[in-house]
Amino acid sequence: MQYGLNVKRVMYVAMLLVVSESSYADPEKIYKTVHADGTVSYSDQPSKGAIEVEMNTSSTTIQSVAPPSTSTLPSPANQVTYSVNIVSPVQDATFRNNTGSVSIAAQIAPPSPGIFELSINKQIYTSTSGLFNVSDLDRGTYQYHVKYTDNSGKVIASSESRTLHLHKPSVLIN
Repeated sequence: MQYGLNVKRVMYVAMLLVVSESSYADPEKIYKTVHADGTVSYSDQPSKGAIEVEMNTSSTTIQSVAPPSTSTLPSPANQVTYSVNIVSPVQDATFRNNTGSVSIAAQIAPPSPGIFELSINKQIYTSTSGLFNVSDLDRGTYQYHVKYTDNSGKVIASSESRTLHLHKPSVLIN
């Protein structure tokens, strides 16, 4: 009975060796395919445009490298460039207004849903139309610019900085 148990063990070990050798056997042929998007794949089955790869049978290292994610790379065909243009007033415009009121108009191209933000005199004004009526400004020179944010709050375009001048009559004259 001891003899029968040893034979079974030897047969079991021999079967394991045969199975393990066949699973680690080198493939006869490997094919490399470079796809249109630049990714490379290897297979034991030939495909259109595949080339046979010579394998070094003494040592083989397989390294898996993930291709760059296309979701993080903007596609030039799908990328839209937005611009904010200040329609009025023109650069270095001068306003003569007793109330200190100024009207500023901006537009986005191409049109997109979002909000305009005017920054003037350390104040932020918002508008969905791009029209701003700012009041109660003192006389002086002001720098301003307009940003456009999409519905998620991301700034997608900004205007150049402009200057305007506000004159008010002096209260001393009269």
